[in-house]
Amino acid sequence: MALVKTMDMLAACERGKYAVGAFNLNSLDQAPFLIKRAEQLKAPLLLVEPGVIEKYMSFEDFASVAARAAAKASIPVGIHLSHGLDLEQTERAAKAGFTSVMYDGSKLPYEENVRTTKIAVEIGRKYGCAVEGELGALGSSFANVSESMTDPALAKDFVARTGVDILAVAIGNAHGFYKGTPSLDFKRLEEIRYALMPYNCYLTLHGGTGIPENHIKRSIEMGIVKVCIYTEMCHEGKKDTVAYLNAHPEYTGNYDIPEMLAACMGGFARSMESCMNMFMCIGKADSDIAALPYTPKTFAPTAMKSAAAPIAASPASDIPPNTDIGPAYPSLPAENKNFKATGRFWDKNV
Repeated sequence: MALVKTMDMLAACERGKYAVGAFNLNSLDQAPFLIKRAEQLKAPLLLVEPGVIEKYMSFEDFASVAARAAAKASIPVGIHLSHGLDLEQTERAAKAGFTSVMYDGSKLPYEENVRTTKIAVEIGRKYGCAVEGELGALGSSFANVSESMTDPALAKDFVARTGVDILAVAIGNAHGFYKGTPSLDFKRLEEIRYALMPYNCYLTLHGGTGIPENHIKRSIEMGIVKVCIYTEMCHEGKKDTVAYLNAHPEYTGNYDIPEMLAACMGGFARSMESCMNMFMCIGKADSDIAALPYTPKTFAPTAMKSAAAPIAASPASDIPPNTDIGPAYPSLPAENKNFKATGRFWDKNV
């Protein structure tokens, strides 16, 4: 099975009425550990770079380690960038070989979100990866979920004009721990799903920590195919790490740190299993998804340079259909033969 295209994975989720778990990584040793546990559960897995740890490890290192671990796996595995901070970062991830990338323009005015997300989609088409956008404002950690939710009519306009493959919706969900018990707006989700029926666009739910299991399952029944979880995993990983340190306060030898890390990973894996059970994806790894070939890749150091002029989005009619999402990772950047370059892209400036 090994590494697969994110869109193929999401299509299998839609057919099977389950969701794939999108779990953030913050170290290179997490990928093989989580893949091993997912193999035991026979569940698909989406490994996620949360968009904020690039200063600790490069996208090239992240993608290479994740892809190498996935190449040996018996389950479908994808590599995803979540909440890309800007178009430059989004392109760096696409160029490194991620099977999907998220550009988050949700904090921008609507028209600017449309314009920049459309550019992100063009970048994704160029490198052959799926692109996720976000519409509506998710609450922050430890915050009330009183932010603006996704408007169904705007969702239709947004998807039609940008061509995004995946849409992150705000329906009462928030990042981090919730104040009180969250309650998802299922009527809004139903209206969004109905509005997007003419488009090949999948729905994802961020901020899964703390959402009741019955709400998670109901959202999946109503069209959510990807659920993002991290806060709960961090909490469990830290709890197990603290327990290990309390039990082993003194240095005893060279195995101390590896054993501490293993304890942390045990908390992550336990949380992941609990989430996968909610997502109804355990035992679903035998889906008919084509694997991508693995070819070791080397990278030359590059320094980012600012673009000399802003990139303008092309008309919607200039965006080619997304017929083949996902590079044969990791190889040279995949090129969509239908891609029409308009303006300049960041890779021309690195």
